[in-house]
Amino acid sequence: MKFQESLIFGVLVAFFSNAQLAFAIQENSLSDQTALPMPSFESTTAKRRSMTLSVCFNKADTENKEIAVAAATLPIAQAAIIIAKAIPNPVYNMQYGWGPAWQYIVAGNNQFIGFTEEIQVAGRRTKKTNVAKANYLANALQIEAVRFAIHNRVRRAYAQLAADFAYASLIETQQKIAENLLDISQKRFDAGKAPGAEVLQSKLAVMQYKPQHNTALGKIEQDSATLAQLLGETPQQENIIETEENSLFKMSAEQNRLVPPVERGIPTLQQLLPSAWRERNDLKASIQQAWVNRRALTLAKTQRIPDPLIGFNYLFTSYKQYQTQYFDPTGIAANIAGNSVPQQPGYMVTYNQEMPIFYQYQGQIAQAKANWLLQLRQNDLTRQQIAAQIITAYEELLASRATIQKYQRDLLPAALKVAQLTRRGYELGKMDLATTILAQQNYQQLRSSYFDSVVAYQNAWADLEQAVGVPLKL
Repeated sequence: MKFQESLIFGVLVAFFSNAQLAFAIQENSLSDQTALPMPSFESTTAKRRSMTLSVCFNKADTENKEIAVAAATLPIAQAAIIIAKAIPNPVYNMQYGWGPAWQYIVAGNNQFIGFTEEIQVAGRRTKKTNVAKANYLANALQIEAVRFAIHNRVRRAYAQLAADFAYASLIETQQKIAENLLDISQKRFDAGKAPGAEVLQSKLAVMQYKPQHNTALGKIEQDSATLAQLLGETPQQENIIETEENSLFKMSAEQNRLVPPVERGIPTLQQLLPSAWRERNDLKASIQQAWVNRRALTLAKTQRIPDPLIGFNYLFTSYKQYQTQYFDPTGIAANIAGNSVPQQPGYMVTYNQEMPIFYQYQGQIAQAKANWLLQLRQNDLTRQQIAAQIITAYEELLASRATIQKYQRDLLPAALKVAQLTRRGYELGKMDLATTILAQQNYQQLRSSYFDSVVAYQNAWADLEQAVGVPLKL
């Protein structure tokens, strides 16, 4: 930083001490614009399209695969409610046999048909339903948390892509300046006013921008693929997504959808912390999960009263009508044909129930209680982490905001002025090429550092928004 300031001061003093040069600068001053043009893409066959941030949000809502996977859990939770409400189906019972064991009364085997029904006691069906409903709400909150997280990632990816475009445009602008310097050095060499080394040095300065441009273009394509993946697309070819909300990279005060202008005030911590307790869907999902576990504990306690099984059966016989032996209902003779066997129907009610004598489900109850207490402690940990995230993001936002303001108010205007003065000085023969190229490189480095600061500022806003759990008004 001291080197940059000393360079700026020295160049300005040297230039403004020359009246002729100062007049020329006044005639041709500040031709460079801080707003960079859209970079060219002649060197790539990638498909190009333009998208706004709001369009990206809408597309992610409908097509993002992570949101779709999270949303697919909701019908499962809905089905769990239906399952919990269901009345158990009766069990059909039947016994029918054949052979001598079932034909002769001496064997005494009965046939029967009937039904057995499980009776849920202790309000078990209602408690199951309560658990399922609470779990359904927890799933819904978790889906919203996933949706918000995807929005946050889309915002970051979009901001990074905007920075890539700004950097690529900067490279192209600097390359045009280097080409202009090459033309000037060539003319001076032809006029015998400059050695051939200056022409070679100018050519080298032009050539160095080609790999930088290729790298910048590759970064645009990579980050476009990242954004496309967040939008739910499966890339089939190289594509470039052109951004629109990039005014901060142009050092413009116009409104944009990424972050508010650095001049605008930011909420206080006293406002952000209560908002996070109310709005963060993942925290609300965790609190709801604690309620699910509490409901599950209540359900587990009902297992100490097992459900009875009540059955009703109709009994009948399939004996042969005439028993040839061992049967004499009249007491006269065993082989009298008149001694027929009548049908012997009957009814039977059964009652079955587990007797919790040796084990009263202490383990299940203790486990459900432990899960509930664990979730309560997890919620406390989540609140602590949220507070730390908010404070960290808030401080990072303040620091990056101050850095951007420093660049916008002091460093970039001064570096641009030096670059323009040295370039004009070289045109007039008052400045050597090495100093001119150094000033251009210094301006490029400062502008690149400014882009990094803008990305950090945007990421700080994204971090703060994620920590609070609600979109902040821009």
